[in-house]
Amino acid sequence: MITFERVTKRYPGGTVAVDELNLEIPDGQTMVFVGPSGCGKTTSLRMINRMIEATSGRILIDGKDVKEANPPLLRRGIGYVIQQAGLFPHRTILDNIATVPLLIGRSKADARKRAHELMDLVGLDAQLARRYPHQLSGGQQQRVGVARALAADPPILLMDEPFSAVDPIVRASLQDELLRLQAELHKTVVLVTHDIEEAIKVGDQVAIFRPGGKLVQVDSPQNLLAAPADGYVEDFLGFDRGIRRLSFLPAGTLDLDLNGVVGQETSAAAALAQAQRAGAAWLLVVDSERHPKGWAAAANLASAPGDTPLSGLPLTSTSGHGHTFRVDTDSLRAALDATVLSPTGQAAGLDGDGRVVGLTSYDRLKTAIAKADEQARAEEAASGIQPGASGAPSGEEVTAS
Repeated sequence: MITFERVTKRYPGGTVAVDELNLEIPDGQTMVFVGPSGCGKTTSLRMINRMIEATSGRILIDGKDVKEANPPLLRRGIGYVIQQAGLFPHRTILDNIATVPLLIGRSKADARKRAHELMDLVGLDAQLARRYPHQLSGGQQQRVGVARALAADPPILLMDEPFSAVDPIVRASLQDELLRLQAELHKTVVLVTHDIEEAIKVGDQVAIFRPGGKLVQVDSPQNLLAAPADGYVEDFLGFDRGIRRLSFLPAGTLDLDLNGVVGQETSAAAALAQAQRAGAAWLLVVDSERHPKGWAAAANLASAPGDTPLSGLPLTSTSGHGHTFRVDTDSLRAALDATVLSPTGQAAGLDGDGRVVGLTSYDRLKTAIAKADEQARAEEAASGIQPGASGAPSGEEVTAS
């Protein structure tokens, strides 16, 4: 566990970068420091490994004050990943990764063996081992940086804006890789970013700072989006925080409709009658295995020969346009995206085998969201937690739950 006890960093001239920070970071979790430039998030991170020395207060790692540790030895036991990887340009990828194991006394053979293992762990092709950093893409270099930080198997991993120098597609891939690695390794990760989307995606807990180095609120991403501590946090989260919050609500809570689903061997006349009974402008056509084949417009069914099976009529495709979502694994946000992208205003919920479970709509999504909000309020009332209670003024203790 990493503990900040009334930690302040004040520079000559009186500038306060961090103002009496109290915070606990539990073992095995990812804590994300987020906020605008100049809010003290990077300073707070670098005080953990003493790249920056605190002016006052204490930082404890498993109960031991970092000021009592030898700085080089302390840093060798803490992984550190920075922007643009910070690799040694004159060393091969393999030797870059092997740097820390060599520093702590491992043989060259053991260090290189460990480097090969880590290349595989972070998704780097073994053929890259003999290349130099300038021969790799930005995303590959960042993976090398992560591998090097993990080389000595440190319990703590510090990441300072690790993905900010790559394009959005590579950035999303690296975020996914971090989530995969953390699920496997369970390190205590402290990550700094200015991007609230990234913070919400990768963090178990998110700590929001304001200018002047004050911690405003620390909470899980879901609770943060549901109950901002104040107007500053609400503004920082953005106007679309309600949409983001849907990412934490399971699609399995949706009440799906089967009245608008019809088999592809059904005749046009029978399908039209079903659409009229259901008051549906569109029907989802499925095969005998209940896999979606496309959308049939009720208006087109009226003009088709009555005995024509739906398999013989042109359908609006559901494939390639995001008109479906997984009921068992996706979120309400995925269901909403699928519904918005569908020309019918409906989306098909599928099981793990791709079979249609039912249809959702804007009204059904609204009902599911309202039910989730009601449940959250009931849980808060039962626990005695007030919205925004995790935020605290400077000087009060803030503990990540």
